[in-house]
Parts: sequence; structure tokens; C-alpha cells
Amino acid sequence: MKEIIVEIKNEQGLHARPAALIANIAKKYNVKLEIEKIGENEVIDGKNVMGIMILGAAKGEKLKLKAVSENENSIEEENRLLEELRQLIEIDKFFEK
Repeated sequence: MKEIIVEIKNEQGLHARPAALIANIAKKYNVKLEIEKIGENEVIDGKNVMGIMILGAAKGEKLKLKAVSENENSIEEENRLLEELRQLIEIDKFFEK
């Protein structure tokens, strides 16, 4: 299990299209992705678009992303998933302004 904290950088926050981008990336990996908005106690399945949208994270808010694999052989896959999501959220800003 590995986790990171990312900050929403795009102006419109976490709406339908960014939620779908996150879920699509998560589905590529054989790792469970849990997402929690910092300050709230609800954990969302990162492969569920509607669940991600319910978080309603705005620009500047932070998310805890946790990759959980069934075995230790998937640690590299956990790292790749979280790094790809960090790139999408903080660097590429969901390809928005």
C-alpha cells in the first residue's frame, strides 16, 4: 500500500471529465485505488466516476490517493498508478486551464 497527497490545480475542480480521466487511469492497473478528500472521512473507489464526482473537490483542495495491491509483487504497479495520477492532477491539470 502506498499513498500520496495531491492538490487540485485546474480552475474548475473535480467535475465529470476529470473524474472520468482518473477512473480510466485507475482501471488500467490491477491495483485498488482509494480517494479521500482531506478533511473528510469518506473513502471513494477510484474506479467509480460517480463516486469521484461526489467528492466535489475544488481548486486548491487536496486529495489523498491510496493504491492498495493484493500482493507485494504489485508495489511497482502502485507506484506507476500514483505517479500517473499525480502527473494528471498537478502537472497536466486534467488538460484544462
